[in-house]
Amino acid sequence: MAVRQTADIWALVAAILKAESDFDPDLADPARDEYGIARWTPAVLQYYLSTPAQRATVPVPPFPPQMSIPPIGDYLCRFAPQLHDVPGDPRINLVAAWRTSADKVIEAGGVPDRPALHEYMPRLLAALDAYCPLAPAVRAS
Repeated sequence: MAVRQTADIWALVAAILKAESDFDPDLADPARDEYGIARWTPAVLQYYLSTPAQRATVPVPPFPPQMSIPPIGDYLCRFAPQLHDVPGDPRINLVAAWRTSADKVIEAGGVPDRPALHEYMPRLLAALDAYCPLAPAVRAS
């Protein structure tokens, strides 16, 4: 893997964690059923856990970083190929898929016009600019 791609992946994971929780491993938002540094919901995290034994039951919060962070990589690697032909910055499209779904990004031809993303994407872009030393994020219009 090229240095640029590796830097982008780590910057993207760091930007997601910053935007999701400001790196708070103890985040708990019961009203939205989101927990931990990556704001996973229990059922979604269960799907992305790495071993069949881990996926056998719905995890119970709190979700420590060692449980929360690796599935982000799984998610990004799983959906990046599906978004390859979507116009725009692939990193931004991938994060929009993280917050909505790959199907929603594909249907919209890029970042969907959704209220939840209006507040989230500026935080993500600022974090991505801060953590990616090679190039600033392309702003979605």
